[in-house]
Amino acid sequence: MKLWLLKRQYGRFEVLDFSDDQGAKFFSENFKGIPMPENLSPVQIETFKKGVKSDFPSGLLLPPVFSERAVQVLGELLKGKVELLPLHTVKNERYYAGNVINVLDCIDADHSEVKRFSDGLIMEYTKYVFIKETVERENIFKIRVHDSKKILINKVFVSDLFRERVLESGLKGFDFIKVWDSEKAATGEEEGPNPYLVDTSFGTTYSFEEATNLVMNQNKTVASDKWAMRLDENKELQVGQLQEDGSYLWLNPIYYPPIFLGMKWKVL
Repeated sequence: MKLWLLKRQYGRFEVLDFSDDQGAKFFSENFKGIPMPENLSPVQIETFKKGVKSDFPSGLLLPPVFSERAVQVLGELLKGKVELLPLHTVKNERYYAGNVINVLDCIDADHSEVKRFSDGLIMEYTKYVFIKETVERENIFKIRVHDSKKILINKVFVSDLFRERVLESGLKGFDFIKVWDSEKAATGEEEGPNPYLVDTSFGTTYSFEEATNLVMNQNKTVASDKWAMRLDENKELQVGQLQEDGSYLWLNPIYYPPIFLGMKWKVL
């Protein structure tokens, strides 16, 4: 079996936004793996950037957002594992924000690899190894950090079956990054982190604001982990996502992923 990190596709796809500050505030305070109050009113949203209609659109902070068709296709796999909050547009289009409440204590602490803060707490996982018996019947879940037992709120993991349903049904806007293969793990062939990832735990680093100034004013290329920023031939800022072969997939963003704000960057 394989497990996948659930991601969105950007670029040509539409981008959504909140119609008011209340929606943004509610999203920032919830969707953390803990059940929310029942009978919540739908949140009003709007289109921020037009593009190809996505069944898994971006723009509404971290929670996964599903189209009505995606919920129909994946409903069996989401039931009891994900709370769905209705989202309405002025055109009466329906989307659903997902609060993944299926939280598992499933990390193999002896074989996973991590980066740590100076106080010893885990910053992030650089290699995931899962306890097979805990995850083998799960199709969508979040995890607990194995030492602190805190919920890792910004990652959602899905099964082969979830991914196959998406691909076979032609749902648009979904992306998947393979993070674990149980067969390779059993033979000691687990895949390690991408060797091209930019490590910002040492050397000279810059805040996001400093990094964007270096890009815009000095035409530098900066990177952090799997992300990079540069200017294109028209002097417009591009964001790149690292691929397995070490190249970057470059796009002109409408907005910056919120995670960028807290990251440290290096000049390439």
